[in-house]
Amino acid sequence: MSAFIFKFRPLILGLSLSNALFAQESNAKIDYSAYLPQLHEFNRQLASSHPAASLLTKSGLETQRRMFSPDTRFKPSVTPFEKTVGIGTNKITLRIFKPDTVKAVILQIHGGGWCLGTAAFDDPLNHLKARTCQVAVVGINYRLAPEFPFPACIEDCRLAAKWLIANAQAEFGTTNIFISGYSAGAHLAALTTLYIRDSLHAISNVKGVTLEYGCFDLSGTPSFRQASDSTLVLKRKDLDEDMQLVFPGWSAEQLRNPEFSPLYANLRNLPPALFTVGTADFLLDDTYFMEARWRNAGNRTFLAVYPDCPHGFTLMPTLMAECANRTICEWIISNIERTSPPGTSK
Repeated sequence: MSAFIFKFRPLILGLSLSNALFAQESNAKIDYSAYLPQLHEFNRQLASSHPAASLLTKSGLETQRRMFSPDTRFKPSVTPFEKTVGIGTNKITLRIFKPDTVKAVILQIHGGGWCLGTAAFDDPLNHLKARTCQVAVVGINYRLAPEFPFPACIEDCRLAAKWLIANAQAEFGTTNIFISGYSAGAHLAALTTLYIRDSLHAISNVKGVTLEYGCFDLSGTPSFRQASDSTLVLKRKDLDEDMQLVFPGWSAEQLRNPEFSPLYANLRNLPPALFTVGTADFLLDDTYFMEARWRNAGNRTFLAVYPDCPHGFTLMPTLMAECANRTICEWIISNIERTSPPGTSK
């Protein structure tokens, strides 16, 4: 028997190594070279931009928050509306795009380092998803630090998820749900997905999760720790100020708690996930590590890595961003079709 096991051990090891090293699906074979000249010129402009105002001063925080103000020039064909949900003081405001045809609902969580941003800032992105994928998009105006200390944002995302799970059929005519977020919103999206599995026991309703350049280890992965004054979009100083503002006095062990850092959580029995990141992102390792853990827990993944793209690139006016957002929409559509009853998908 031992000889039999030894004879086939290389094959067994080969299969396990293949699963550990490679995403089930990826964009690795796509050639993006035609988009690089424009991207590199845009990156040069980013590198020469003025330093960000300090988050640790009242005026600096207000200045940065104004940068996340909605674009009043944007005129969507699907008009968003706001809805307040919750009871008593435990309420949040949702910003909703609801097209005529709704095949699923996306719970969209904005980024901004847990201290910046609004659901309305995401209107162009959410409108694109609503129109392209034929989905309703529910954005969350969660409470921001430091006025509302972390984890208030997590509590608000849980409240939104609980409302959506209970009311999706009545409000939108479907129980098919996707969870989506970018940057800090991807971190909150991952935690919200775990909450739906563990506390709401409704993970079967979630048909997919899209996570764009998220922070999944609050204590800092190697790429985060190696960020410098030459890092695009957010410099070392900006990242340090954000952590000081949002997590004052937290130890590395507290930050690594699976309740707050989903990289360390039990990731079994989760829906398919699309991970999106650029190679110039200081959170590159977070995506690589989280995708590997999600996949090795037995879940389906798609890893989309874009050359030379910095943090936040899907929000930027580049051809590479258009490609990434198109891939996200196509992935959502394909997962809606996977869940459609026979004869209902086109």
